[in-house]
Amino acid sequence: MVKITPFEVEQWMDRYETTPGVINIAETCCASISVDDLISLNTDNSPSSPLQLSKKLTYGDILGSGTLRQRVASLLNRDLNLYSPGLEPLTAENVIITQGAIAANFLVFYTLVGPGDHVISVYPTYQQLYSVPESLGAEVSLWKLKAENDYVPDVEELEGLMKSNTK
Repeated sequence: MVKITPFEVEQWMDRYETTPGVINIAETCCASISVDDLISLNTDNSPSSPLQLSKKLTYGDILGSGTLRQRVASLLNRDLNLYSPGLEPLTAENVIITQGAIAANFLVFYTLVGPGDHVISVYPTYQQLYSVPESLGAEVSLWKLKAENDYVPDVEELEGLMKSNTK
């Protein structure tokens, strides 16, 4: 059975993030918005607008809406063409929509990391990025950012942390 060390920042947030008068310095999400806010952000009034208020909200596609995946691929292709011309364009099949970075990180770890692997994680960082690989049997080295370096990553230190089984 996989054992994951409790995420201290999450436990802190559970206790304090909705407490009146407490300034939340540990927030990991963007500010919440209402449906009215979402409507005001939508500038696409075409029939294929992504904002369809009459559409029933179902469980939805496992990989994310095909329309959304196509729009994400198109957006990424625009940047790809701008910064890396000549690369093969992405298709909607190359895009998976998750409910946030936490789910995306889990998918990456479960797909790429296992016993016998080595993972380097910048530190400090969100605890998931070093605790989950460790729970999957990987050895984890922390690439520590230091005050004396103004918290700028030391690339030579990173090179020293690499091993033949580093992913």
